Amino acid sequence: MSDLGFESSPEERWRMLGANAAAARFFRRELLRATGGWPAEYLKDAGIEHVLSTESTWKVGYAPDTWSNLVDHLRSEGFSHATMVRAGLMRWTNDGDAIDRYRDELVLVARDHQMLSAGFIGIGPEGIARSLTPATAVHRPSNVLVGIEEQIDLLRGGAMPVIVDDPADAIAISQMSRQRDGQWAAIPVCGDALSTAQVRLLRKFSMTDSVAVMISGDERSQLRGLGFIPDLMLQYDRVRAVALPGSGREFTALADAPDRLHELLTTAPPTVSYRVGSRTAPLISPDPEPPDRGLDL
Repeated sequence: MSDLGFESSPEERWRMLGANAAAARFFRRELLRATGGWPAEYLKDAGIEHVLSTESTWKVGYAPDTWSNLVDHLRSEGFSHATMVRAGLMRWTNDGDAIDRYRDELVLVARDHQMLSAGFIGIGPEGIARSLTPATAVHRPSNVLVGIEEQIDLLRGGAMPVIVDDPADAIAISQMSRQRDGQWAAIPVCGDALSTAQVRLLRKFSMTDSVAVMISGDERSQLRGLGFIPDLMLQYDRVRAVALPGSGREFTALADAPDRLHELLTTAPPTVSYRVGSRTAPLISPDPEPPDRGLDL
């Protein structure tokens, strides 16, 4: 267990955080250097190719499909193999070779309560987002969030946090927000539960007493989204849940998506019950005729 840094000294933990920050810069450079392949196609298909601009606040990166490019880079920056292992960036093969833990993944930085680079979320060629970094002395999946630093100006300006599942949806909503005077800041949970610690972390950086949860996907995904509401209600005075068709990607891809999102998040239709399996919850419907699901909690 100590190999992953659970018993590391404070100095070593700072080195682990430094290695993560250096890895994030490496991943970003690799994505911006790429001239094609599935990552560029994925970003284009998701409608978020603007992250390829050096001006983008979302510093999405790419872990190349190589054996040791990251390890070699971090070694050149003075980080030891031990630090890389403890930070969850490297692993040893049975033959004793030091190799990259992550390969052929789009990556986003997961940050802690100090907005430090604690770990990474990955998106593989299949388009599924997941936590890449194992539990370490500086990283617990339940104690970090993606999208805080990228949208800190929006949050400090009073933007309403919007909880979504997919990082691509978060980036798209964030971009729409900047087209609508910074009204929203989207936070992706990447298929995981939203822990009490994460809700408190989000509240720490929020300047508003309102939050929204996008409910979409299959029954399991909808139930997971409904489960976020109790913890959110402990930290926010107003909790809104918005039901979206399909995965939600269809919604964010619409030409009038900013206007529709604004309508969804600012209009409270009549309250009725929304049922998923044996559970019910009140939601705001994206369907203007009729608004058959809705509540502004």
